[in-house]
Amino acid sequence: MSRRTPLPPDRVSDCTVFEIVGIDFAGPLFLKNGEKVWIARFTCAANRAIHLELVRSLSSDSFNLAMRCFIARRGRPKTIYSDNGTNFKGSCNELSKLDWNQIQREANLERMSWKFNPPNC
Repeated sequence: MSRRTPLPPDRVSDCTVFEIVGIDFAGPLFLKNGEKVWIARFTCAANRAIHLELVRSLSSDSFNLAMRCFIARRGRPKTIYSDNGTNFKGSCNELSKLDWNQIQREANLERMSWKFNPPNC
């Protein structure tokens, strides 16, 4: 009988949809007019439901706007998981412009717990 590593408590806890979320970016996507856009992907940790928001730039302000839209539709998450952006660098150098400290400060003001995955995970 093989042993399995137990799932993290956030993945098996009894919680509402989007109470614990993971955030990632997809893109860039190119519109017909040549404009680049990205998709901010919010994934529920408990049941894997997804919510997508279009992001027109990779600035912290654009991401925070997408976060506010997500909260307005789905409610405020208690816990957010994301990486530090290091895994994005290979696909798009512009993601390094995100001010993760500003994003985390804003999350703290809204009483959310933000957990960053270690690099190279």
